[in-house]
Amino acid sequence: MSPVAEPRFQLVPPGPRARAWLFTLCLLLPLALTAATLAIPVLTGNATSLVGGSVPLTVALVLGGLVLLCGALWWVLARFMRRQALRVSADALEVRSSFYRCTTPLAELKLDQARVVDLDERTELKPTLKTNGFSIPGFHSGWFLLRNRRRSFVAITDGRRKLWLPGSGRHDLLIEPADPAALLARLRELAMHSGRG
Repeated sequence: MSPVAEPRFQLVPPGPRARAWLFTLCLLLPLALTAATLAIPVLTGNATSLVGGSVPLTVALVLGGLVLLCGALWWVLARFMRRQALRVSADALEVRSSFYRCTTPLAELKLDQARVVDLDERTELKPTLKTNGFSIPGFHSGWFLLRNRRRSFVAITDGRRKLWLPGSGRHDLLIEPADPAALLARLRELAMHSGRG
């Protein structure tokens, strides 16, 4: 009855693409926009909007504060992006991804219909509308509506092979473990044993 936490069942961590997007959106983009905004008063000769009429002081205060604020935001989000875990017990599947967690009883999963999928081929399973999630290119975590209009808990990165687990309850799961086929086989085995008991 103890939870199974085998490495091949664990969720794939975010790759370099997702980390680069996070850094760009949290730090580089705000700094570039703010630097452009600071350049406008200097170029137009409107020094009244500068702190103490000083360009160096204004740049130091504004950009320094922004680096601290955006750097802290980036650090927190990067840590939560790495927070990926999957546990299988005799009666439930628990998935934790970034800020979100979903525990689904095995009895609510339609394991006979579950499949290892490539989202480029099965486009109806792609996440489309984020209802309560964290999403950047190369990383999706939390609650989404898929193109098939099913509410789903999603924990996927850039890899090609995902595990789609349709549910008989209110939601499906779309996850990306290291070995999706092995996890599906384990879930089916557990469901079969519990059905006998």
